Amino acid sequence: MTTPALYDVLHSFKEIHKVVLNLADDLSDEQLNWKPVGYSTSIGFHLWHLARESDYLKAAILHHYPQVVTEFEDSQEIWEKESLARKWGFPEELHQTVGTGLSDEVAATLPIPKKEELLGYLRRSYEDIECFIETLDAKYPTFENIDEELRKKIQGIRLNLLVFLSHDCRHLGMMECLKGVQTGFGSATEKR
Repeated sequence: MTTPALYDVLHSFKEIHKVVLNLADDLSDEQLNWKPVGYSTSIGFHLWHLARESDYLKAAILHHYPQVVTEFEDSQEIWEKESLARKWGFPEELHQTVGTGLSDEVAATLPIPKKEELLGYLRRSYEDIECFIETLDAKYPTFENIDEELRKKIQGIRLNLLVFLSHDCRHLGMMECLKGVQTGFGSATEKR
């Protein structure tokens, strides 16, 4: 039988979240909303999408696997609880979207909120998913003393978390590029 690799996705999530938030903190509202000619998404769009995806991920896992982490009674998304789509003026048909599968034309017209509100949502979404991961890992640090069905569910959840971590990294790369085009500096470039 093979030995599973050590699993510490929480550290990786916290690190990527810190890099994303630091990148955004350094930019103005104008820089967050800037798009190159012919390009449909801004850094603000990517930040919104990351917030929606993190918010959605936790809610979806809790909805599909309520018995795995019973410590979380509320699986409702922040997006829904705070009626952010209405508050920010998103078109009615896009109230439930997480930004995946939007056409370039639709993505270009989304009313991305001001930096303070956007980053507030992103921080809350990040905090929620990090808390979820921490609770999951504390409850199931190993696969000892759990049945095969539960082990498969936990492995599926952890695989989804790793997929989303990769997803966040790809969006960070897009934001780095957009920031670099505007300022000449990304988070990997020292200012001189």
